[in-house]
Amino acid sequence: MKKYLLSIAALLLGLLAHSQEADDLGNYAEVSIIPRLDVNPLFGAEPEFTLGNSSLYTLFEGSASEHFSWTVAAHWISWPAPALFGEETSALYQGLGYSDTNNLFDLVKADLSFGGWTFTLGKDCITTGGHEYDDWDWEVHPQLASPLWNDLACYQWGGKVAYTTPSEMTTLSLQMTTSPFGERPFSSGLWTYSAQWSGDYDWYSPLWSVSLFEREGSESGSAPHDYNVLISLGNQFFIGDWTVNFDWTNTSGMNEDYDAFLGGNIFHGCVDYAPSDRWDFALRGNYVITEKDSVIGNWWNLGTVAHFFPLPESQDLRLHAFVEYDSLLGGFEFCAGILYNLNFKLW
Repeated sequence: MKKYLLSIAALLLGLLAHSQEADDLGNYAEVSIIPRLDVNPLFGAEPEFTLGNSSLYTLFEGSASEHFSWTVAAHWISWPAPALFGEETSALYQGLGYSDTNNLFDLVKADLSFGGWTFTLGKDCITTGGHEYDDWDWEVHPQLASPLWNDLACYQWGGKVAYTTPSEMTTLSLQMTTSPFGERPFSSGLWTYSAQWSGDYDWYSPLWSVSLFEREGSESGSAPHDYNVLISLGNQFFIGDWTVNFDWTNTSGMNEDYDAFLGGNIFHGCVDYAPSDRWDFALRGNYVITEKDSVIGNWWNLGTVAHFFPLPESQDLRLHAFVEYDSLLGGFEFCAGILYNLNFKLW
């Protein structure tokens, strides 16, 4: 991991030196510091108070030309519990060098584009999960996200090639990354292979994918490795100020060891209404069909969300609140918070 970080640092320093001599309008770089603070009481059989998705992220992105760009997203602090610095934050740092857990660095990737082709190399999100994965992690309300979004270590090292048609309506991609079912990237020798179709067809946007997650085979099996197949069909519909999302995935989540997908289905949906640039409202939820012998059984949650952007002509500052009911927890929870994107343009 140290070698990766040193290489990335050298690359970025080189880009900075090059940019000082460049007059190309394609050269830019900016850094965002993104704190989020939530208060999140849970009212149910076992009342609880947490700090929700309170966190601190940074985003460093830019381009050296119209053909080369980069993105580095880092998750420095996580506060899901009352303690400001607890096990969750420690895990972000202890997870460096592992592929079976997300860690400090979410994205560390470079994109090279020519015509309709884009080649991506580095640490990227596995192309799976439907439109639920469209938002940045700091924007998401995990309580209303699916079990797949919450449990999958989706940020992995690898490469992707994508082709966008001349109309820019259709993009097809192939990706190969390290597998989240291996302990260490590369040295585990386990890989994930993904194919994805995404589109923008005026009123409809599909995001369909098939991924093969390689994992260690069973001790009694004849093959050393086997594959879990994950199919995600994301569908997004646009009707005036309304956006409707409906994602389906052929699993009910991860097993307790996080090294395989459970059988079942996840139906994740969202109806969003944005009457202006200052307000948006949503109804979000999940219906999870578990395996027949599951002790949990089928469960669902449903919540209403409101976002307000108080700064004129900017969405850098967001005030948010939601209330949801979770049948698995058997109670309601409320969350209110603030998110601020503090942006600095370097060049």
